[in-house]
Amino acid sequence: MSDLELFSKYKNDAEFSINIKMILALAFVKIDDIYNSVNLLYDELPEEICPLLEWFEENYIGTVVRNRRRNPLFPPIIWNVHDRVLNKENRTNNHAEAANRRLNLQMAVDHPTLWAFISCLRRIQSGRDTFICQL
Repeated sequence: MSDLELFSKYKNDAEFSINIKMILALAFVKIDDIYNSVNLLYDELPEEICPLLEWFEENYIGTVVRNRRRNPLFPPIIWNVHDRVLNKENRTNNHAEAANRRLNLQMAVDHPTLWAFISCLRRIQSGRDTFICQL
């Protein structure tokens, strides 16, 4: 099944959409239980979703090779939000993304030189200092 067909099925088939979201829900599972949860998903999910689960396991959990789990590209300690939810902490880095977006807009270039970057930071800081003084 092509990516376009999978996307269409995700948008139009509620049960298929829920099955996909089960993979995403692993972010809320206790880290100690993630490996068992992935194994349960392999048993529960339709076969057409297994390539996505395999990709997720390889990159975010680590695949098992010779009874040993390989280190993933992005280990669960980085993306898992189980403890953050229980501690009522932020689950996202939206505040950092927003700050980066504002900074990029004020830079007005994609890849500034070091000196252009420093000059822009000084200009931004000066504007913030003025704003704080006015408050």
